[in-house]
Amino acid sequence: MATTTIPSAVAAPPRQWVRVIATELALIALGIGAYLAVGLGSADRTEAAYAHAKTIRSLEYFGLERLLSTWWAEDPLRTAIANAYYVTGHFAVPFVVFGLLVLFDPAAYYRFRSAFVAASLIGVAISWAWPSAPPRLLEGLTNAPVISGAENPYAAFPSMHVGWAVWCALAVSALTARWWARALGWLHAAVTGVVVLVTGHHWVLDVVGGVLVAFAGLAIARLWEVRARFAVS
Repeated sequence: MATTTIPSAVAAPPRQWVRVIATELALIALGIGAYLAVGLGSADRTEAAYAHAKTIRSLEYFGLERLLSTWWAEDPLRTAIANAYYVTGHFAVPFVVFGLLVLFDPAAYYRFRSAFVAASLIGVAISWAWPSAPPRLLEGLTNAPVISGAENPYAAFPSMHVGWAVWCALAVSALTARWWARALGWLHAAVTGVVVLVTGHHWVLDVVGGVLVAFAGLAIARLWEVRARFAVS
């Protein structure tokens, strides 16, 4: 692992910082633009989204999502905690992990930034090609939190809440060998998987899809690294 420290990172030439920041902002804008583009057309895809959701429900047989969300909603405190984690954990934890990567392992930062972007774009592409309604809409669950104005209601498959959480766990595992830090990363992924089910935002298959997308993003990033090395040599 790279031995870059905070002082050496801060001491980088200003021109390098400007280039890095501009690149990262462009990538963020690309991701936001892709998500919004899919979301803008979601109203016209209602019929397909509900049909796909019914397909997922029929494949799962057990109706675990409704069972979990109904039981969880019986306690207002549990509901509040799950809703808060659903909204804040999704954004706050990746932000912290990105910061740790930048400060302590720049090489890993570039790899996992590429993995994050690749996984997110895969998720957006799938939800555009195959929109799916979440259990909260199909089953009429009313306790689910909604990020007003920023949420595509028909992007349930795959679950990018889970995808991002698994990405965080993979990044932390690459960043440190400390078992407790790695355990915290995977605990966040596991808790996120439970939260998206009990809040009615995702089906079990959505969770599986999110896990696969996270690993696919990392695989693409690694292939990109190998290709770049061959191109230099």
